Amino acid sequence: MRHWHWRHWSVRTRLMAMTALPLAYLFCTFVWYAYQSRLSEVREEMAERGPLVAKVLADSSEFSLVSRRYDDLKLTINGLLRADPSIYRIEVLDAQRRELVHAAARTGGVEPQLGYYEAPVLKRLMWVAMLGPDGKPYRKDGPSGASGMTVETMGYVRVTMSPSALLLKQTRRFYVELLVGSIGLLACMLLAWQLAKGLNASLYASMQALREADAEKRRLIRKVNTAVEDERQSIALEIHDELNATLIAARLEAQRIADLSLEGEVRDKAQSIIKLTLGLYNSGRQLVRRLRPEVLDMLGLDGAVEEMVRHYDSVRSGCRFDLQAKGDFSKMESGIAISAYRIVQEALSNVVKHARATHAEVTLALEEGELRMRIRDNGSGFDLAQASSGIGLVGMRERVYAFNGRITVDTGLAAGTCIHIVMPIR
Repeated sequence: MRHWHWRHWSVRTRLMAMTALPLAYLFCTFVWYAYQSRLSEVREEMAERGPLVAKVLADSSEFSLVSRRYDDLKLTINGLLRADPSIYRIEVLDAQRRELVHAAARTGGVEPQLGYYEAPVLKRLMWVAMLGPDGKPYRKDGPSGASGMTVETMGYVRVTMSPSALLLKQTRRFYVELLVGSIGLLACMLLAWQLAKGLNASLYASMQALREADAEKRRLIRKVNTAVEDERQSIALEIHDELNATLIAARLEAQRIADLSLEGEVRDKAQSIIKLTLGLYNSGRQLVRRLRPEVLDMLGLDGAVEEMVRHYDSVRSGCRFDLQAKGDFSKMESGIAISAYRIVQEALSNVVKHARATHAEVTLALEEGELRMRIRDNGSGFDLAQASSGIGLVGMRERVYAFNGRITVDTGLAAGTCIHIVMPIR
């Protein structure tokens, strides 16, 4: 089920989904609307035609009912059933709603959603005044007080309408609309496929160019870091071989002057030169360690980091530093080792300068062909969004990315900081 998650989809699949889902929704909406509109038209046509057929048939049935010519009425009804397939059944009832004549269309089964419409058969009587022998007007067979025309109901015509024929006609129209809509949907899907294909190719080319540019940037960063480290090593060697050697020679000469001189100003000046050269020599050695830790070449990454941790732990900063190392670091590539050393150096320097922590721990491990590092402290932490532009964190990221590694920073205000780094070992 995990493989169906949208994060695992390709760019083309995502583009097709973004295009196809709205089109499918519009198509389904169109089909539903077309189907419902056809049903509505059938109902409206039945509601309009049913009362009209019942009224016309009732008006034409008056003579047949008066004269009791039911056979002629049945012929008329059967002809109407044959002419209009939407009529399912016609019944003629008397005034007491007893059936006189009925006819039904021949169907294969029970018709659903039948509509019933009824109209009265009216008998209209015109009363004519006649003159009697005495010359006075009278109405033959007329009820007393009757005048003009009277209307009475002599029966009813009940028409039952069936939607099948109307639905069949509307269904044909619906299938035509569905076919046109399907052709349009297919054309849109093909066009979307072509667009997605073109966009996918363009995005793939762009992503490939970005990957190549990123790989080139990483190679450039590695070369720059290598050049910087080589220059630092060169400067360290110059300081160690030239400056420190000169300082040692100057110290020895000053010591000789002090030994040959008697008590006085010359001896005191010689002692001052000895102290000055000794201080410069110690400063030079510290500068050499910062530029290029000798222990990194002698004892490997774990030994160099151990010396660094011991140095920070000896500084009276109020923070205790611990190291845990696992694995054989002696055969590690020099470029990765120096980058890892610089990352740890930057992280511990930040702990001392900004964290206000009481405990910090460095963990080094070589597992499954990867160098895994973790630098964790219990300090005040920081807002990662505001500190992301800091050059120290950016430099750490660039050093990690240069070797196709991964770095995550877990921190927060008053929550301490934990930096996880994974670098592949080739």
